[in-house]
Amino acid sequence: MTVNLELMTDDPEERQLAIRYWAMSNTGDFLEKVIDLVPFRHITHSGTLASHVRELCRAFDNNLTCPHCDACMEVKSRSAVKKNPQKSFSPCPACEEVQVRQKRAEQAAAAAALELRLNAYVERLPSGPIDYHLLGDDEALLLLALDLAISPRLISESFTLDECKALAPMDVALLIDKLKTAGVVREDPHSAAPGTYFLRDDNLMVNTHFIPYALVPDQHLGRTEEAMQILLAREFCDSAALFNLWLDFASADAVCYLLDKCRAFHHDLNENQLNEIRSTLRNGLRTHSVSQIWFVIWKNVKDAASLARLVYYTEVRATATIPGKIRRTLEKIEKEGSIVRKWDRPDYQPAGTLGMLFNELFGIDEDTPGSDVLARFAELQPEATTDSAHLPEAEAVRRLLYDALMNDSGPEMMFRFAQLIRGGSEIGSAIMQMSSGGGMTNA
Repeated sequence: MTVNLELMTDDPEERQLAIRYWAMSNTGDFLEKVIDLVPFRHITHSGTLASHVRELCRAFDNNLTCPHCDACMEVKSRSAVKKNPQKSFSPCPACEEVQVRQKRAEQAAAAAALELRLNAYVERLPSGPIDYHLLGDDEALLLLALDLAISPRLISESFTLDECKALAPMDVALLIDKLKTAGVVREDPHSAAPGTYFLRDDNLMVNTHFIPYALVPDQHLGRTEEAMQILLAREFCDSAALFNLWLDFASADAVCYLLDKCRAFHHDLNENQLNEIRSTLRNGLRTHSVSQIWFVIWKNVKDAASLARLVYYTEVRATATIPGKIRRTLEKIEKEGSIVRKWDRPDYQPAGTLGMLFNELFGIDEDTPGSDVLARFAELQPEATTDSAHLPEAEAVRRLLYDALMNDSGPEMMFRFAQLIRGGSEIGSAIMQMSSGGGMTNA
């Protein structure tokens, strides 16, 4: 008999029943069928009998042993009994309890080590309030957009990147990084979900997707709605900073559309191809509107899909043509001065709260050409003094003339300069607009 019994009843008949139930031959077969053991007193069904026997005794299989201490494992049914010696997949109760205690101790030690390293990390993070009046125009506008995207959470608790999706069509992580670099938002490790920060090879690691951030309070008004009103009441005038933020947003708007069209036409851009296209689109957005860039994207992605259907092309080869196609299309438009069609904003791609603020505060949307965007921001500049109107910065003029000579674009530069002056710009303002990269356009 390979099963040892631990009887838990003094009733002779019940003891005999348990022994008969588990009795086995030398070949490992049970001597009696369960159905032959009924009826037994009030029990008439074999299933009920098996359950009753488990109350009368505990059975330990000599052929099934603990993988740690070699103790015989308890079995609850006949089907669990093994005919040949083997190790159990799970430990015996005693070894399992030892493992549980050991695991708890290891977890406690790991948690203590993590807390120690995390506290040291938190101590190195910047602390203390900032002055919202000193924020740059781009930082202030971006912070206002973030407040609209996750209000009222921004001023009351921490947030993660996933909760900021309403900020812009894509590139939310890059925009939050701008605020983080500016010291407007900071990591808030103590409010992180379990597993966000962890130790690996004694190094503190973080799952960047789940990093919690918190708004840094204003030094006068703290983290309040009143502090947000400071930003709304400010006069925006830094045209260069605002235009760069617009290019960040417009590029995200364009690339979001690009990726959607590529998915629709089964184009899988690699990282280098995407970065090349992103750079091309950003330069194009200095002159054209987002909706015009959407049309350029649609046309060239569709053309690449047509190539992929040719017998001597593959999906990969067709996809590889997209960066060059988009670049050549924009070069041709600039050279010929062509009028580019505008594309409607897709229903699935909202402008986000940052786009809403550009429209609300400056009247700029996806249909506004980049050259007009820069001109509108330039109008926000404070009126120049008489001296500065007649005497723009020497370095700006020198750089503009140098670029014109190097690019052989003197006539275009003079034509654009005349356009700006006729449009009412002061000399210094015209020089500044042209130096910002938005002044060189064809007639």
